[in-house]
Amino acid sequence: MSFLNPWLLAGIAGIASPIIIHLLAKKQIKRVVWAAMKFLRITVERNQRKLNIEDIILLILRCLVVALLALALARPALRESNFTIFGGDETAIVLLDNSGSMATSDGAQTRFEKAQKAAEQVLDSLPGGSSVAVWLVSDQVKDSIPEPTHDLALARKMIRDAKRSDQATEWQPALRRAIDVLKRQASVHKHIYAVTDGQAAGWKGAAETRNLLESVKKEVRVRMVLVNEGEERNMAVTNIRLASALAPVNQPLRFEVSVSNFGPEEARNVAVSLAVDDEPAADEQTFDVVPNGGEPKALSMFATFREPGFHTVTARLHDDRCTFDDHRTFALRVIDEVNVLLVDGDPGVEPRDSEVFYLRNALTPVPLEMRDRYYIKTRTVSGAELDSVSLKDYEAVVLANVVDVSGPALTALENFVRLGGGLIIFPGSRISAAFYNDRMHTERAMLPAAFGAIRGEAVDETKAERPQTFFRLQTKDYAHRIVEPWKDPQSGTLGTAQFYRVYTLVPPKKSDVPGDVGPPAVVLSYADGEPAVMERAFGFGRVVQFSSTADAGWSDLPVRPVFLPLMHRTLGHLLARQEERLNVRTGSPFTYAVAADMAGKDVAIVEPGGKKEGARGKTIELKNNVPLVEYADTFTGGAYEARFGDEGKLRFAAYADPAESDLHEMPGADATTLAEFVQMIRWTPSMDLRTQLQHERTGTELWLAIALAVLLLAIAETVLGNRWSRSR
Repeated sequence: MSFLNPWLLAGIAGIASPIIIHLLAKKQIKRVVWAAMKFLRITVERNQRKLNIEDIILLILRCLVVALLALALARPALRESNFTIFGGDETAIVLLDNSGSMATSDGAQTRFEKAQKAAEQVLDSLPGGSSVAVWLVSDQVKDSIPEPTHDLALARKMIRDAKRSDQATEWQPALRRAIDVLKRQASVHKHIYAVTDGQAAGWKGAAETRNLLESVKKEVRVRMVLVNEGEERNMAVTNIRLASALAPVNQPLRFEVSVSNFGPEEARNVAVSLAVDDEPAADEQTFDVVPNGGEPKALSMFATFREPGFHTVTARLHDDRCTFDDHRTFALRVIDEVNVLLVDGDPGVEPRDSEVFYLRNALTPVPLEMRDRYYIKTRTVSGAELDSVSLKDYEAVVLANVVDVSGPALTALENFVRLGGGLIIFPGSRISAAFYNDRMHTERAMLPAAFGAIRGEAVDETKAERPQTFFRLQTKDYAHRIVEPWKDPQSGTLGTAQFYRVYTLVPPKKSDVPGDVGPPAVVLSYADGEPAVMERAFGFGRVVQFSSTADAGWSDLPVRPVFLPLMHRTLGHLLARQEERLNVRTGSPFTYAVAADMAGKDVAIVEPGGKKEGARGKTIELKNNVPLVEYADTFTGGAYEARFGDEGKLRFAAYADPAESDLHEMPGADATTLAEFVQMIRWTPSMDLRTQLQHERTGTELWLAIALAVLLLAIAETVLGNRWSRSR
């Protein structure tokens, strides 16, 4: 036996009250010598003994009433008993799996629909007076009813109205939180009902989960209701990305689409279509074979955009039994022109002597008379002129061998990058390394690395001769997005370029990276392993830092053919920072910075498959002086649209975690690990789960029986007290 309110047992001390009252009320006999009463002495003594017995009985009854009342308030309970005539108080938390895999159907019902019915049967099995909370579980916990309530009708409504998401699954945080809530409840029965398909991806770390449940095995009982029909076959679009360097309007853009086969057998003749926005498919191709095992297989698909602005492309398979991952959407901003500001730190005498001569020609590789019609447009200014330039008119800024910049210009550059602009840094013989290291790297954390010692021989840039010793770039293992085309040997190599003089790039320690700045990443290395190009995200923008010059003074890279695609891909990577913000994982909040004059205006969000009339209204708020479009309810994968009335629209997309597409149930070893503390019930539509749970329920409280005994004893004390008082 245990007590739910053990501190109230102190009330038993109240039995002292009737004892004290009895002693105080006891009549004191005063002896008076009176000869006439001697004849009554025998009779009086006999009656006195009778009165004493009656008083003792009444005292015992009063003490029992007080003691049993305190015992009832302490709520004694038998933990192991099937005797439920006095009722069984229970607190339960129903954890309903609403992750993407629950979209899998057996041809008649989805797993989520089955889970809803099973959860309702759990509610039906609860005894009267029970309380229940209802949570939806994916990789997040959505507490429809956060704390246990006695309103079972509300709980039933929440289960029926629950919506499935396209999110991944992670059960351990939900179980841990549910246990914390139940620990605060005063009930004999504390149950967790996890209604799920038992997908292996959601039950990682079975040993850790077992330890968690073992620590509360005396308080909390866990039941897992499985609604998995055993389906494991599933094809999924697991990735789509822009493979072209830039996304100009009216140009065929290449997208890389990845498809994975999670089934037990290889799939043949798998057709994939690619559609722009809400239009019919623009391209369709077929995989001859997609091997099983879940490894992605990629192909290139093409689409052309006729208008600049925000767009989406959707890759789609033919629907199978699991529908949530048969399509995947990617959002991007298509440009009609890219404006790049080139800040020349060493203009020279002749145009060819300019620090940005080769860079300008690489970015606009067309004849001079055609540059006005080319989608990349450049403007060249000196370092002194940077103060008077409005950076909001540009997508990217290049500092090439610029000594330093003024305080106002540096602040403008910082704000420019933080709001989504791109910045490229090229060093040279004129730069002040101390300025870049102190003001831009250490103080503001803009640069991905500090400029360290110079390596290589001194170069006389006025002469054609170059040193005989030099550094080369890596020739393989190209991992970064900027240099990924050179993974294919047919695309050539970057390793032929010769670098005579370079700065050592020294990245910060991991602990030195501020929270709103991304970690530094190596784009390209020299053959000896030292970084040649590095980058980092900064706010909503990105900074790319080179270790050598933009002109041919310290290397011959600018005169080699690979310089043009390398610069285009670098510029494209800066602009891709905006694409990253347009694409979020399902369940993650979407945040996008807009023009300053949009602050305080209304925006309507249209969800995937939704109608414009049902758009959800939001307000553009200022945060850190930046107007942001924010939307947190990205539970469904697909294309979203933010409408600004007559001022245009913004498209963004949410994508599912590829791991959620693997429908395999948790391995037998993990199930065995959990089975000691988790009762697993495999549910079918014909199963009477309510009867089974009621039959298995154990434990009962005794407070009601004790309360009835208190009432009976109080009645007996009253009746006897009245009767015996008359006899006195």
